[in-house]
Amino acid sequence: MKTVFIAIIVAATLVVAGGAVFFFMNNEGRNTDVCVLAKVNAEGSGIFAYDDGLDIESPNGWGGLVFMTPGPGSIQHEMLKSLVVDDFKMKFVSGNPSEKDSDTLYWVTVAPGVMSTSYATGNYDGGIVWEPWFSAITEEFANGSHGYPKDAYPIALSDDLEPGHPCCMIVANKVFVEQNEELVLRFLLAYIEAVDWVNEAIKEGQGTPMGNKLEEVARATAFVNPDSASSDAIWDALQSTVYDYGLTDLKAYVAELVERFEASGAITEKVSDPVAFANALINDSPLNNAMGKDRDDYKNPSGSAGTIRLGVLGNDLHQIAIRAAMIKGAIDTSQPDKTLFEVYGVNIDLKAFQPNGPGVMNLFAANEIDIGALGLPPVVIRTANGL
Repeated sequence: MKTVFIAIIVAATLVVAGGAVFFFMNNEGRNTDVCVLAKVNAEGSGIFAYDDGLDIESPNGWGGLVFMTPGPGSIQHEMLKSLVVDDFKMKFVSGNPSEKDSDTLYWVTVAPGVMSTSYATGNYDGGIVWEPWFSAITEEFANGSHGYPKDAYPIALSDDLEPGHPCCMIVANKVFVEQNEELVLRFLLAYIEAVDWVNEAIKEGQGTPMGNKLEEVARATAFVNPDSASSDAIWDALQSTVYDYGLTDLKAYVAELVERFEASGAITEKVSDPVAFANALINDSPLNNAMGKDRDDYKNPSGSAGTIRLGVLGNDLHQIAIRAAMIKGAIDTSQPDKTLFEVYGVNIDLKAFQPNGPGVMNLFAANEIDIGALGLPPVVIRTANGL
């Protein structure tokens, strides 16, 4: 995957309702401050390890192990860090040294799409990762039948660590939202329909026509190798993830995240008012507006409403709804020559897939995208730090 570097990052400060909100300025001087428009999913990640005796209720056996994570700023990394530091009272240190301390869990950043091949080397003891990789890895490395040095046992799901935790979000450039109300509305209408379609297909179930189509989309969008997981593993992954666009209670959760990340050191710039910060970050007006519209009134316009530059993660089942909406005929089968976004008059300019949320934030900072789908923690951390 291509790595997108920030061309210029200049921190500037905007005081909103007593809270400090930081925004990016690109080399053209455009404000690239961001806001959260909708949720993508909750839950849907897991911890795996070679030792099935590990328990998230006890630090026994964790010391000296080396775990893979999607990287700092991802919700998976932050959840593992919280487990180790806050619950186990152990150190959480980057690297894979030859001599390891028994009071330390070591971590290495590995992109989820290559965690399987990395684990096969035997150099790691486990990992935390989003779906479908959690289910795929625990299937591939089960029961000693794979020929690799270590098995991979499911240790815990992310909802065991933080029940109902929000994960990925639809995030947008604030100025773009303000200047493109109609285009954003049409984008959200298509996105809402896509989420509803995913949930209906999951309800219909494995082996049904809708279920088969959903599985086909999953294989096409969430895996490096479409044949790298069984149908059962894909459905385990789908059913462990909660797909939802609503923003209920998210402002309170963001305010709590700010305090949590300040305490852990992830946020280095003090946020004077976490509640005001959360209120400024989350813009629920466009979603509320979209939810009050009749979708049929916005389908098949006479011309395009415009183009959205979009950034998403690669190899990620959490974002299957937005990916399905970009596949011709996947959702609106009555118009097989159009994507769902095109049905609503929206053209999508898809940028290079990113390995994690910070990568998508880099695209925002470089003014390369208008809307992105990524985890909530990197949005909160990067916005607060102004980086």
